[in-house]
Amino acid sequence: MDTLVANRLVGQLTAQHKLICQHVAARLLRTYPELARSLRLEENHTASERLSAVAVERLGELVRSVLLFDLPALVDQELSWAHGVLPRHGVTYQHQSAMVRFYFEEVRHLPLTPEEIELTRELEQHFQKVVSSVYRVN
Repeated sequence: MDTLVANRLVGQLTAQHKLICQHVAARLLRTYPELARSLRLEENHTASERLSAVAVERLGELVRSVLLFDLPALVDQELSWAHGVLPRHGVTYQHQSAMVRFYFEEVRHLPLTPEEIELTRELEQHFQKVVSSVYRVN
């Protein structure tokens, strides 16, 4: 991974983190309204805000960590852990896969260089491969 490209991308992701997460959470709930049932809603928080905080922001932090430390193995660890917990709360392969897809689609709306776009595609493929692997989807 090109460190300069990764660092520039991290800067963009950090600057737009909240907005990206809000858009992804809203899109997930529009696509999969059943996700709202699995959230522990708190006072003064909408389902979208809660989903953003507990899932999408965590994904964004994981993406930035992979970029900063050039450690794709973090994805395997995090998603393996998540697979052990999330299905008990109604989170399926489709939900996880869509969250990854929606996240990277949102990221590609940023003003990225061709190298940054390519890096986002590589990361998305890796994340999707791991999601498929932990959910044992071919």
